[in-house]
Amino acid sequence: MIIQSERGTRNINEKFYEMETRQIAMLNEIFGEVELTKGEMRTLVWLAGWEESTVANVVSAMRKAIAAEAKRLEQPLRP
Repeated sequence: MIIQSERGTRNINEKFYEMETRQIAMLNEIFGEVELTKGEMRTLVWLAGWEESTVANVVSAMRKAIAAEAKRLEQPLRP
């Protein structure tokens, strides 16, 4: 799960925190139960600071990759 930094620990305004909160929630739809390293968490929090359409596109691509992998795993093994 991606955890947002506490307010006041970075030099950013309230509107940025609000936007970042929404972005992190979108990312947590994918990473909610995944145990992340500190580096992975930092990178995803950094990503959450980008424009909302950017994060939405990254999340969309991740969902497509997850679906493609699930479909691939459903295919019978070739001899």
